[in-house]
Amino acid sequence: MRLSKRQQVCFAILAIALAALVVNRAFRGQGNVPAEASASSNQAPGELVLGALDLPDSDSQSPTMKLAHVLETLWSEKSLDMGQARDAFSLPASWLAEVDPANRLRPEQDAVAKFAKNHQLRAVAIHDQTCCVMVDDHFLVIGQELDGFKLVAVDEDSATFEDGAKRVVLRLTNDR
Repeated sequence: MRLSKRQQVCFAILAIALAALVVNRAFRGQGNVPAEASASSNQAPGELVLGALDLPDSDSQSPTMKLAHVLETLWSEKSLDMGQARDAFSLPASWLAEVDPANRLRPEQDAVAKFAKNHQLRAVAIHDQTCCVMVDDHFLVIGQELDGFKLVAVDEDSATFEDGAKRVVLRLTNDR
């Protein structure tokens, strides 16, 4: 049986990889830390010093346990506040606008959308000339402000807020 050129190349690469593995296993160093990783006099402050770590002897622990010990020692030397960490899988808002141009809002639309999203009209009371509304847990009459938007009009089932040219209409909902 004759091997194709591609098969010959694959076998040659496999043979080289196996030879490298045998050489690596047979002649690997016995020390815990390479000499170049130990502390030196010209080291910058805060630079990682593997030679200064208290490593267990190589015969008593597996490589996984040695790595775990090194990582634990390095972690304990850092003072990290995990409360400040952000979600690594969430995209920044600026990226979302770039991905979906239809999702991109002008700043005034963004303020209006934010106000409408953050507030819910709970109740409307109209008596003679007095109109008041309950938005979230705030009672407002015409002329009062909430988050920079002024209440300008009240209907039987809605309240209209304005901030300059920006206008938001909150409506009563029947989710009880």
